[in-house]
Parts: sequence; structure tokens; C-alpha cells
Amino acid sequence: MDISLTDEQVLLRDTAVRLADDLATENADSVPSGDDLAAAWRRLVELGLPTFRSPATSGLDSSGVETVVVIEELARTLSAVPAVGQGAIAVDLLDAAGAAEELDAVAEGRLRVAPMLTADLGDLGYGSEGSVVFDAAGADEVIFAVADGRDHRLCRVAAPAVQDAVGGLDLTRLYTTVTSDLATVATPVGSPIVADRWERAVALARTVVAADLVGVMQGALDAAVRYAGERTQFGTRIGTFQAVQHMLADALVRLEGARSCVWYAAWGVDHLEPVEATLAAMTAKAYASEAAREVVETSVQVFGGIAITWEHLSHLRLRRVLVDRRVLGDETALYQRIAATRLADRELV
Repeated sequence: MDISLTDEQVLLRDTAVRLADDLATENADSVPSGDDLAAAWRRLVELGLPTFRSPATSGLDSSGVETVVVIEELARTLSAVPAVGQGAIAVDLLDAAGAAEELDAVAEGRLRVAPMLTADLGDLGYGSEGSVVFDAAGADEVIFAVADGRDHRLCRVAAPAVQDAVGGLDLTRLYTTVTSDLATVATPVGSPIVADRWERAVALARTVVAADLVGVMQGALDAAVRYAGERTQFGTRIGTFQAVQHMLADALVRLEGARSCVWYAAWGVDHLEPVEATLAAMTAKAYASEAAREVVETSVQVFGGIAITWEHLSHLRLRRVLVDRRVLGDETALYQRIAATRLADRELV
């Protein structure tokens, strides 16, 4: 089995690397907003990210792998463009509902849609008061799902009318809270999402958040390794100290393990049975959640005192990781769900 990227995927990654470097967050005061953020979003549209999950729009097969390749690179540089929420999760939900008109508008840059999460960030939201809009920066509309038996009905509502911006731990993303129950003001979108397709949409959502964690890990580790090769102490580069080498080597092992889980989950969204795709996504998100905290904290230790200054990127990486861990479940919640699913399957055999 060949698990390497294809030539086309490598080309996409190289393009994403250049774009991510251009859209990099340099410090807490450089997070784009307004026209700058809109211009950055247009570049994502030109790359085609909002079409990767929509065969009807792109003319190509859905691809979780291409999606996570781009998300990883953008997260590596802490890009503040809302690629995860608006460029991946929301688009996949629209595709699941067969919302062709909305998908075309997003692909052409005429519409920006953000997804909703529950108040604790642990699941996709259902439109109730107190819910949280994820990656809300610049969104025109918010979408959420309403359960209808085993199916789900996707709904949309204008973003400015239902949310208040709130300060959050993650300074590279905008989270807003829903101020009222949206059942009476929302408009249905497309057709009901059948249970199997809903499972794949949730699996994709968890996988791209896990990919975001992998990207942040990669950026943190790259920066720490560079610093260890430059910083001298007692007349010697700290990268020659065995303790530092072991810390960085352990971080690399955690990073590569998380990336393997994420790439498999990304492939599985499109190729595995729904229950197996769900398990792969939960595994990737759980492992990446735990690994990211450890890798970023390791990078903070390598940088030492400068890592806790406002001007340095380390605190932005740590903030993003701590929030990403909570989005759609961390390792504590997801490992329990994985175990329950596996045990239930065993009881049925």
C-alpha cells in the first residue's frame, strides 16, 4: 500500500507552503482583520480550498487528504484566515445537504459561511442560545444542524443578527456566541442529511481540526530546532545538549505519530465505512490533542524566557492548541467514546 502523497498532492502542498508563508502571523498584533482578512480569504478561494469537499463544484472527487494538506501548512504559520471553519467544515456540511447554490457562491467568493459548535465546543451546534460560532471572522452567514430522527436538517441565518463577538484564548481566530434560540429565524438549506453522510461530515470536521493541531506542532518544532541550533549557553549551542536533543526528538515522534493518524483519517473520510471513518477521526483528534500540547510546551521550554513574552509566537501557538483541543472533543472525551464503540461492536459479534 502506497501511503505517500501523489505528485499532484505534493504540488498542492508546495503551493500551500508559499501561501502559508505569505499569510503567516508574526505576532499578536499582526492578526489581519477587515480588508486584509478579506484579501487573504480571496487567496484561499483562488487556491480552491472551498471546493475540495464539493464534487459538484470542483468536478473532482471529494478529498479529505488535499484538505488536510492545506490546513496543516496554514496552521504551521499560525495563519488567521478561517480555513478550518469556513473553508472546510462549513463547505462539507453544505455539500452533505446538496446546497448547490450556496456552494457555488462560496466557491466564487460571494458568500462566507461559518459553522456552529455547542457551548462547550465539544460537538457541532444545533442553534440553541449560548452556542459558539467557530472561525467566525468575516462570515456572512452561520449554519447549524437540527436533528430529524436519524437525519439532520441544515439551517442558515445571517451572521450579524445572531451573535456577539467575545474575547477568547485563541488570538488567531474569532469565536462568537449566539444570543438567542435560532429555530424561529433560520432558513432550511438543501435536503436532509442522511445519517451516514452526517457521520462523514462530523469525521471530516474532527480530522481538519486535528490537522490544524499537527500544523501548529510542526511550526513550533521547526522554530525550536532552529533556535536550539543558534542559541549559545556557556559558549556552546544548546542544541548540542543531550537533554535538549531528547526533548526535541520526543516531540518529533509525537508529531509524526499525529500526522500519520490525521492522514489516515483524512483518507478514511472518503473511503472507509462511516463507523470506521468516525473511529479514525476520533483517534486522530484524540492523539493530536494530547501530542500538540506536549510538543508546543516542549518548544516553550527550549525557548526559555523569551517564549513568555507578548511579542513571541510561542504563546499564540499554545493558545491555539489549548482551544483546538477542546473543539469537537479532546483525548479524555474521545478515547472513552472510541472504547465504548469498540466494546459495543464486540458485544454484537
